[in-house]
Amino acid sequence: MSLLDRLLGRFTMYRLVTVVLLALAAVAVVQSALGVLDSSVFGVRALLTTLVVLVATSLLVNLAVGRLVGARPHLESSAVTALILWFLYWPSADAEQLAWLALVAALAQVSKYAIAWRGRHLVNPAAAGVVLAVLVGWITDWPVPFTGWWVASESLFWFVLVGAVLVLHRTRRLAVGALFAVVAVAVTVGWQVGTGVGLADAARFTAYSTPIVFFGGFMLSEPLTLPPRRAQQLGVAVLAGLLFTWPLLTSRLFGEPWTSEPFTSTYELTLVVTGLVAFALRQGSRTLVLREQRSRGGDVVEYVFDADRPLRFAPGQYVEVDVPHRGTDTRGQRRMFSAVSAPGSEVVLATRHPEPGSSYKRALAALTPGDRVRVTSVHGDFVWPASGPVILVGAGIGVTPFLSQLAAHRDRDVVVVVGERDDQPYVAELESSGARVVRLPVEQVRGDVLAELVPDLDRRTALVSGRPVFVDTVARSLRGRVRRTRRDHFLGY
Repeated sequence: MSLLDRLLGRFTMYRLVTVVLLALAAVAVVQSALGVLDSSVFGVRALLTTLVVLVATSLLVNLAVGRLVGARPHLESSAVTALILWFLYWPSADAEQLAWLALVAALAQVSKYAIAWRGRHLVNPAAAGVVLAVLVGWITDWPVPFTGWWVASESLFWFVLVGAVLVLHRTRRLAVGALFAVVAVAVTVGWQVGTGVGLADAARFTAYSTPIVFFGGFMLSEPLTLPPRRAQQLGVAVLAGLLFTWPLLTSRLFGEPWTSEPFTSTYELTLVVTGLVAFALRQGSRTLVLREQRSRGGDVVEYVFDADRPLRFAPGQYVEVDVPHRGTDTRGQRRMFSAVSAPGSEVVLATRHPEPGSSYKRALAALTPGDRVRVTSVHGDFVWPASGPVILVGAGIGVTPFLSQLAAHRDRDVVVVVGERDDQPYVAELESSGARVVRLPVEQVRGDVLAELVPDLDRRTALVSGRPVFVDTVARSLRGRVRRTRRDHFLGY
């Protein structure tokens, strides 16, 4: 596990995005003060005033609407939305213009509850706010402002690029962001070259004058509006790249852009479409009612829930569980868990409860039978291949996804390797599954040892689960020794 992973792992996804966007905002304000950004357009007073209006409106509206509908508002999400909108609209100190921007921020927050299904918003809130504001202006002929996407500037480009890479790395969406960028850059550069612009100038224009990097890093990457599986996410990335550049693409292919009023730009509409596609591909939220807690030895506790509707997932995927509580620490009120149980109405999750524990773990431990939590999403590609022999390698609580997988694949050729830690949970359950189970001290779980114990190791697909350091170390030691390796990555680490 790299130093970067350890550092970024200290932040929740929302906290990291908030910090990075605030850092970019600080860079913009400093550049304005130094005259790098045109002070007649990007004055420090206008920048700060606009930021305050957007953030304050977002927080207040989210609080008000959340309480009105009986939901617990996620205030950090509101701050992220406000910061994104700040980079989209031209700054202003004019009271009327600020009032319109406040309307956009309010619409963005309302969209979280209005454009939602079973407590889960369907569309990126910033994009939804922009689209709704454009529609309001078009229907009423009110002077609602249009986006300028001023974040696309030469002076900010490298700062935005670094921030986007950090966010995409933390959320494991680098491939998604990169594929979107490749498609969008190819179309944009191709259009420029087709109009007679030289390749170097076309590339410079694409980098410095289009918001491709910002869009891919901070907006398209939102896990809540992406499909659950990697292949689906990559497909959405390609779709987003084509829709993002739709006016240029159709202009190049057909001689004129295929757009219609009031949307001459398709940036925000892209996220509306991809959000709806993702919604069609993913499972909605589920309410879980705690039935009982069980000690599994040491500090491991198992939670048995009854779902209001059967929970559907591919064995090995992880579920995100929201446990609302007061005094939420920096890691927030959501965590990822691999399900111990098979898909269905009974949902069994397990976790360690180290002392003193996060606010989330304390709230989880305080649950009593009858208390409710919510599964907000299902994600991951830690699933078995369609065919062929498999070797499962796990340690500690990392063996939990194997139980669900073994229950679903009883006739497959599988070897389970358990790197035993103190009070190793679920050993008996794994041994009773019918699979061959190899138990080793955790420090002995490495490629050369497994090659001696499993003669046909090179024919097997390896699935490695556990703490990030264990997963990375074992996966590296298996390179060249197995057919392929799949790692269990949690966004929550």
